[in-house]
Amino acid sequence: MNSHLTSVPRLARRLALLLAASLTVPAVAGPGHEGGHDHDEAPVLGSGPALPRFEAHSDLFEAVGVVNGGELSLTLDTYTTNEPVPGARIELESGTFKALGEFRPEQGNYRFDAGPFVAPGSHPVTLTVTAGNDIDLLAADLIVPGEHPAAAEIGKIVPGSPLLWGAGGLVAGLALAFGLRRRRKTAA
Repeated sequence: MNSHLTSVPRLARRLALLLAASLTVPAVAGPGHEGGHDHDEAPVLGSGPALPRFEAHSDLFEAVGVVNGGELSLTLDTYTTNEPVPGARIELESGTFKALGEFRPEQGNYRFDAGPFVAPGSHPVTLTVTAGNDIDLLAADLIVPGEHPAAAEIGKIVPGSPLLWGAGGLVAGLALAFGLRRRRKTAA
């Protein structure tokens, strides 16, 4: 029997094993997993770029504003108890823009026009909150990114990526297979 033909399945098995080994990526433990199990941090779940938002608080109130589409929606809570504050009067100022928030009881938030906040950049926001006898001033910066940095990276091959390791392993496996084949032909 020809020894060249019997070595082909063995060579194919070795190639498959080499290819499988080259596609594996080492696992690295994240923070808090070096022997202990402190899970104080909330898991980061993301499916895309986050909406522009700001947070401001004082001893009395906490406000979180989110720009989505053509509106800025704002939730207002009591800072110490985290209870919603319905029906407050909220005046928003940012540069020359001034607006009064419209309370929406069905959503439990306040609505503002987001017109001045669609342009990329940093927008200083000042809120004057009047709820019953409490009056407070809250300040924050709303940062609206230009192009999301992750969007520019889509499709790029980054050094150390699994795709690059797999491609390198495939090339190395093919080079090894052709080298062994050539060496066997010259030995015969």
